[in-house]
Amino acid sequence: MLLKNRIIPQHKSTVPQLYAIIKHRLNRLEGYFKGFEKFGTIFSYRKTDYINLKLKEMSKNKYLLVASLLLTATIYSCKKETQEVVAKEDGASNIIKINSNPTNRVDLSNEGLTLDFQAATETNGKVATLAATAPEFPYQLVFKGKINPQIGASNNALSALEVSAYGNYYAIAYQTPGSAYGGGVDVIQIQSGAPQLISSVSTPDADVTCINNGGGRLYLGMDLRTFESYSYPAPAVVGIVKTNGGSLEDPQVVGLEGYSTKDVKYNAQNGKVYAASSTNGGVSIISFTGQKASRIAFQSYGGARSITFSNNDIIATNGYSYTTLDANTAAQSTYQWWPIQSNEVNIGSVASLTNGNFLFGNNYYLIHVNKANGQLLDQVDLGGWVNSISIVDGKIYVSAGNSLVVAQIENDKIKILAKTHFSSTFGGDFNVISSRVAGSYVFVACGNRGTYVFNLKKS
Repeated sequence: MLLKNRIIPQHKSTVPQLYAIIKHRLNRLEGYFKGFEKFGTIFSYRKTDYINLKLKEMSKNKYLLVASLLLTATIYSCKKETQEVVAKEDGASNIIKINSNPTNRVDLSNEGLTLDFQAATETNGKVATLAATAPEFPYQLVFKGKINPQIGASNNALSALEVSAYGNYYAIAYQTPGSAYGGGVDVIQIQSGAPQLISSVSTPDADVTCINNGGGRLYLGMDLRTFESYSYPAPAVVGIVKTNGGSLEDPQVVGLEGYSTKDVKYNAQNGKVYAASSTNGGVSIISFTGQKASRIAFQSYGGARSITFSNNDIIATNGYSYTTLDANTAAQSTYQWWPIQSNEVNIGSVASLTNGNFLFGNNYYLIHVNKANGQLLDQVDLGGWVNSISIVDGKIYVSAGNSLVVAQIENDKIKILAKTHFSSTFGGDFNVISSRVAGSYVFVACGNRGTYVFNLKKS
């Protein structure tokens, strides 16, 4: 097994404390391998290099048997070890570094380039693109520019994952591809029809895996390499940054359970934040007392991948099931299997329709599911893994492979309206990790190629 260089965490502890640490870590290790045996190799859908993914997942397991055995030997030798532990209230600004004057990385080359949406047909559940423009979705994408990725601590390009819109600002989340750590956030604004970089955040020791906003704050799902230095229970944490227009301030970090934060959502109805974390994780609820954030509830849920709000219900999902959670205690009630499951536990995007039904996408299909009984209403093969789903004004926007697909629901059936291929226009390897439609703009996060900004206008 390949491990990162840092295997043995250093502790300044008494012998009983070290014994407790080893017992705790062996219990977590047992759970890790049980999960590994049940679900197979655990992937993150946002990664494209699966070998590096496996290494990163291994590196996040701080409770390896080798470390435990070596710590046991330390107990018998009565050798004391030391580690500097940073107070949580002092550590947030070390983890989340705010930059109000970032280096300009906006590229306006090819501004004005247009992409037409092509008509699409469905035959036996498979979608084919036609050469003609789409009469049922007579729009085109006008390229306005792109934001090149942040550069990490090792002079490496980070990977753009997701965009969250608040007011007339847009926040982009980044992580480091492969086994290393490091991430960040860019805040941009559209000024005079072109994207402008306003402020940024760097997280040298943490990937930013997902992002959301609400209540005057940004919420960053993060995987923190140095979680032990801050006395967090696991690498999965949520970073919270107050927004003041495009300015960012007052960072906080709240610890979760599990090895990787997969989703974070703000609920405007109750002001709480819900976070999904995988591998010995589940769903956490974060609440605020004044401006201070704290975790108030947790529900274990294997392979937790996504959170959606279906009418008044809090729904957590993974690659094979979904469950309803109490909004205040996270206690589980109903539990259903997806009618078409992903064969990777951490693959699966979800969105809720206005009637409460679900759209679930994995590495097979986009499926329409009845919320009440879990029955399959329709399924469509989009020809690529479903990376993200968003619903705006009754239209469904799906990131799949190198394409953006537009659909709608008619008589409980998924009707594909149009599709556009980015690689045919921009060339090269083009993986659409997520897309976000906000007003008349479309933001497409494409890993190490950066984030592309388009104006959505009628043809």
